[in-house]
Amino acid sequence: MSYNINSPSNWSWSKAFDEMEKYVTQSELTQQCIMILGNSETTMYKDLSKSDQDEVYNLLNQII
Repeated sequence: MSYNINSPSNWSWSKAFDEMEKYVTQSELTQQCIMILGNSETTMYKDLSKSDQDEVYNLLNQII
């Protein structure tokens, strides 16, 4: 069996924590998307930074 950099068993702790942070961030933003979609009166989306708004848009595109 050859070494595969993409195999989680071959990741460094740093890469593993980076992947976890990415997953947690996406999960939190997805939860915010669901809340935004479920409550059209909220201003949460407007209060997000531009980069977070872009990430919400990207996540919505993935969901749709």
